[in-house]
Order: sequence, then C-alpha cells, then structure tokens
Amino acid sequence: MKCDFVNEHIADLFDDPASPEEKSAVTDHIAQCDPCREAYEQYLAIAAALNTDISLPAGKAEIDAILSLVREKPPAEPPQPFLKPKISSILRIAASIAILLGITATIIYVTAFRNTATAAGTILEKSIRAMISLKTVSMCFSIRTSPADNFESIDPASGVSDFKIWKRFGKPSRWRFEKPGRTIIMDGSSQYMINKAGGYILQGGPGAGFAGWMTLVLKPLDILEKELIFAKANPSSCSVKESGNQLILTIRVAASGNFTNPWALNSSVPESNSRRVYRFDKQTRMLASMEIFVETGPEDVCVVKLTQTAINPLLPDSLFTFANPARMALLTLDQWDLATSGGFKNISGEEAARIFFTACTKNDWQTVKRFSPLLTLHGSKTLRQLQSRFAGATLIHTGAAFTSGMYAGIYVPYLLKLRSGDTLEGNLAIRNDNSFHTWNIDGGY
Repeated sequence: MKCDFVNEHIADLFDDPASPEEKSAVTDHIAQCDPCREAYEQYLAIAAALNTDISLPAGKAEIDAILSLVREKPPAEPPQPFLKPKISSILRIAASIAILLGITATIIYVTAFRNTATAAGTILEKSIRAMISLKTVSMCFSIRTSPADNFESIDPASGVSDFKIWKRFGKPSRWRFEKPGRTIIMDGSSQYMINKAGGYILQGGPGAGFAGWMTLVLKPLDILEKELIFAKANPSSCSVKESGNQLILTIRVAASGNFTNPWALNSSVPESNSRRVYRFDKQTRMLASMEIFVETGPEDVCVVKLTQTAINPLLPDSLFTFANPARMALLTLDQWDLATSGGFKNISGEEAARIFFTACTKNDWQTVKRFSPLLTLHGSKTLRQLQSRFAGATLIHTGAAFTSGMYAGIYVPYLLKLRSGDTLEGNLAIRNDNSFHTWNIDGGY
C-alpha cells in the first residue's frame, strides 16, 4: 500500500462506517511507516480536540451547510439521513489548515482548544465556526484586466477594472459577479454569463465555469485547501505571520502550464508566477483582504486586490434572479456544442486560421460564421465587430501554430494589413475540443 493512499484515507479511520478491511489495511501500513504514523498521530490530536472543545451541530441541515460551504459541489444523489457528522470530512479540513499553516497537531490541541486566547492557535476553531455562521457575503475587487476579457483574464500592463461579487450561501448557493461589460448570475440551478459588449448571453449548468479561477474567492475557507494543493503541486513557499488583528498567509506559486512559448504567461492567475497574500481576521477567520502579485521583471505587479468585504449583508433576491429585459440573444452551452457541427474539421489549425482570415478579407461572412456559434446569433455584436475591423483587409501571412499555458487549443500567428493601411499582428486562439472536433475561434483578433 502506498503512502499517498494511506494519507488520503487516514481520516476514514475515525468514522464508524469504515469497513474493518479498510481500517486494517491502513493501520497495517501505519505500523510500518514512520511518516504515515506521524500523520496519524496528528489526526488523533486534532480529532481529540474537535471532540472535546468544538460542539458541532448534529442536525442534518447544519451539517449539510458545513459540507456545502467546504466543497460547494451538488450531491450526485439525495443525501442519506445520518445521526452525527462525518468526522473525517471535518478532520480533512482541520488537517489541511494545520499543514498549510505549519502548525503541529500538539500546538493545535494545546493552544487552539485549551487556550483560545492565543491568536494564532485559534485558527482551526474559528474557521470551522465561521463556516457555520456565514450566510451572505459581498466583495469588491480591483483587477488589472481588459474590460472586454473574461473574468479570469488578467493583464499586468492593463488599467484597473472594478469587480463586484455577491453570494448567498446554502443549498444551492447563489451568487453574482459584475465587471464593466459583463455579468454572471448563478440563480441556484443555472449560470448566465451576460456579455453586454458582445450583445449575447450564455447559459450553462451550476458548474459552467464562466468565472474560472475567480470562483475561489466565493469560498473564504476553501482558499486554504486550494492553496495547500497549489503549494504541494508547484515549486512554492508558504508563510504565516500576525500583524495587528490579522493573520497573513503568503504563498508563492509557479505558473501552471506549458511555457515553451511564453505567449500566455501572465494571462490568468494560475498561468502566472505569483505571490498571493491573504489576510484573515484573527477573530472571525474570515478573509479580510487579498492581493495577488505577478512577477513581471524588476518588481511584482499587483493584479488582484480585494478592496472591501461585507459579512452577512442583507442581499435582495433580485441580485440572483436572471432577467433579460433587453431581449439579448441567448445560447445554452448544449446549443453551442451542437452548433459547432457545421464548422471545419480534418484540417490543421494553421489552415483553419487561413480560411478564417481569408474569408474576412473577402467579406465571405457565411464562411466566417462557421467558426463560432456567437457569429450566427441574431442581435450579437460579434459579427459586426469583425466586419468593421477586417472588411477590406489583406492577409499577409500566418505562422506555425504553438501552444502556451493552460489553453486547450492552439495559437496561430498572423499579420494583416488593414484597409486603413495599418498592420495588425497577433496570435489567433483556435480550438477543436468540442464534440464534433471542428475548429472554433476563441479570440486573439
């Protein structure tokens, strides 16, 4: 049995439903492995502390609330009734926080639960209690990004845009993201991405992912677990210090993705060499502020800054209710996927890019429409924007495709001479990972 498997299942030993075979396999390994035995002893101390000093509610609604705040995943099937909380779930949260903050199980046991006046030692108890009490939250951010880009995109050289976020916790949770030109509404069953600049709306399920990495800020405690994963998987360092009434968590994380070609470097937070600074209130353990700095050269540039947080504000239902008074064109993600069937396939990405730009220069907009379902939507501004920019242009050349960062498609270099006489050079983002493997244009023009 491998240590990774044991570490993943140690917490299960503290649940009565765990089978004797499972317990035996794990305990046999622990008896022979010093690192796993040390981890088990830490879990013992944490479990003892949880059982003696934290009164976790046994009611189904309260436990469901805890688990939904931690994981935020819809259940695959209706939850089964149970009489007491599953201690392994709480233990994993506790252990993650302990490991991330560099606190030993002994310190947690002695200071967090025997001496609650010790600020650093109370993080575990306060964090778990904060999960239960959090009902709503609103946050304001300043982010360096182009207003036309999606919520996950950043640009260290760009100006600052204001983001606003509101969330109502529960099952299901409801939330709303706003930035200049774009809004995302999660009404509990669907996500709606409203692109005012483009004149269209995309509708997807609860996990549509329109906000990308930014959804992490909706789960203040989950930041600890997520950043622990980053810290383990990437060359990074982690430190914690106290300052005034705050606990400051700093993590350095290496960029994720393939950067043989650095084109996509610093285009999103995960694709950046970053320094992430989180400040938690020592009393409530709620996220008080957050700054993310990107390494761009001589000095780091702050690309994300949490400027304001309100805990448990009164939020009107209208924030989380989708409405379309302007009757903008709406496309579901299922309809999007089906609409890609008419695109180009069985050709290279470079050839697809040449066909796209050649069609633009020749005003062949029927061919252009085959490269994105958005171009076929009545009322969408995307096609008009292409026509205004590229009609009458001349394609000078396209280059060899390359990959960069975490993008699922490829980038194709191009050079155009516009009808104004100016030249335009860029990298077209194009992908064919849809159900029909046809080429779709993502951006870069």
